[in-house]
Amino acid sequence: MKLELLKTSAVATGVAIALASMGAAAATQPTLSTAGASTTASFKGGATVNGGASYLTEVPAEVAADFVATITPAAADVGQAGGVVVIAEVGNLGYFIKLSGGIWIPWDGSTIVPTIKKTLAASESVTVLDDLVGNDTSLAGLTIKAYVGYYTGTNPLSTITYMAAPMVMKIANSASSSCPTGTSAGTGTYNGKSICNLPTGTVTTDLHLTNNFVYFLAGKMTVGNNTSVALADKTKFTLDAGVTVISPAESNAPIVIDRGGAIFSNGSAAKPVIFTVATDLDSGFNAFSTRGQWGGLVINGNSTINPTGGIASGEGDSGQYGGGTSPNNADSSGSITYTQIKYAGYPFTESNELNSLALQGVGSGTVIDYVNIHNGADDAIEFFGGTVDAKHLVLTGTDDDALDWTEGYTGRIQHVLIESTASDNCIEADNLGADNTATPRSIPTIANLTCVGYQPDTKGHAFELKAGTGMKLYNSVIGGSFPQTNEGCIRIGNEATFTQSGASIAELNGTLIMQNSYISTQCAGLLTEAATGMPWTTANWFGAQSNTSSGTVDLGGSLNWTNSNAINRLPAFDLTDTFFDDTDYIGAIKDSSSDWTSGWIFTPPRS
Repeated sequence: MKLELLKTSAVATGVAIALASMGAAAATQPTLSTAGASTTASFKGGATVNGGASYLTEVPAEVAADFVATITPAAADVGQAGGVVVIAEVGNLGYFIKLSGGIWIPWDGSTIVPTIKKTLAASESVTVLDDLVGNDTSLAGLTIKAYVGYYTGTNPLSTITYMAAPMVMKIANSASSSCPTGTSAGTGTYNGKSICNLPTGTVTTDLHLTNNFVYFLAGKMTVGNNTSVALADKTKFTLDAGVTVISPAESNAPIVIDRGGAIFSNGSAAKPVIFTVATDLDSGFNAFSTRGQWGGLVINGNSTINPTGGIASGEGDSGQYGGGTSPNNADSSGSITYTQIKYAGYPFTESNELNSLALQGVGSGTVIDYVNIHNGADDAIEFFGGTVDAKHLVLTGTDDDALDWTEGYTGRIQHVLIESTASDNCIEADNLGADNTATPRSIPTIANLTCVGYQPDTKGHAFELKAGTGMKLYNSVIGGSFPQTNEGCIRIGNEATFTQSGASIAELNGTLIMQNSYISTQCAGLLTEAATGMPWTTANWFGAQSNTSSGTVDLGGSLNWTNSNAINRLPAFDLTDTFFDDTDYIGAIKDSSSDWTSGWIFTPPRS
């Protein structure tokens, strides 16, 4: 490697990772080009404020950020003796090289000292910077560029492989004392912060909310036009970690991210983004009975919905969605990470309702990770078709269904905790009500879900699977209690749901499964179908599932969501799809030491 080439490239204009102009990227680390001895190696990396749930080109000066990379050495280099090298350019302060033990020293461009001397693994994780707060380090406003590389043998200069372009992390300037561009000064304060008013109507200029204000939603706000465009051309709505958006009580106004818009809700575990109602802080506010206080969050995407080639209009006048005859299943509407949505959803009529979070024709390029929804008036999350995936969902106190899908949804979901205190169902699932056999058929894949029911006097179910839907469910748990009625704990409805899943119990085709899962004895006694004369029964279907059984479901922990040791002894299914995290347990939360809900969610009261 020519050191001068590295140094020249580091200061060249226009070199940046592939997420430039996006504000954030998918939870998968951005891929970086490779140079040096081996061009079959690969590098990924970027800046993150939330442990890799999303990656940013610019991080707030007030929020702790990490700058990380992953090296995948060339196959021939794996197992070889070698080392890892990290070189950074910090604004106009010069170049620095990182030594073993995390010590940075100035670099003169003439010597490379390995950070780590080791045997190279198939994947090497590298931390360039850890918990960096720009304001605390006097680095606010600077841009940091970093190269990561590795070498084999004892001579870094002859064998080094490195990033052809640097990772880039810009630290924002300290937040202004004036309301951000596109908002206006409001009246009063909320939780100690001054209020800025969000614009109403359609917003077609990027809007970036900093966390030194609270933002008031006076009326419906639509981000972007009803157009199908690439992410780089979409109107972007960015919320820094720690931002709170409030709505007046009893408002039906939603925030709509249209097909030409994108949202980047960049919360962190320490500072989640919060969408709520202005009365949330009022003394005596009853957090487990108040619902439907504002219109919630709607995202319209350009992915596939059914029937094939369809474009639909969302409920609550929330706009059009779906890609029509030219869908983009990899469409990105941005990312939502470490975000709370509380007291949202709005029922106009029984068939025209807004949810807490409506994902309408949303594509798989969108990131939904670490989202907490509490006390929604309709559904917590409803997927209207689309291919979007989701991880780490905590859904509590929903009035209707916690997890709902329809219109040909085919995404993937993992790590879901549902506490169903008042809702109809933990899961309600449809293919399409108007045409149960419409294509594409709804067949999402779900893993590590825990449904906790507390509904002895309502009509709720754990799962209601109907209107032709499929489902591939793995490693999941149903606990708590469900109504002693003929509607059942797991209820299957509509003939097409049965026939599309198998002509007989001996001919189940793998499109409606519940594998390596465990349900309570009470739930097992309430397995029904919604009509007589079906080709097989729900009870027989359950009995045909692989490694799925019933018994005492013992959940504990401070919120009664955590597996007992007995549940953790049950075998888990190993999903080979790389989207899914490897788990050696079923259910949402293995134990208190691995409780991914800790600290960032709203904790519902227990009285």
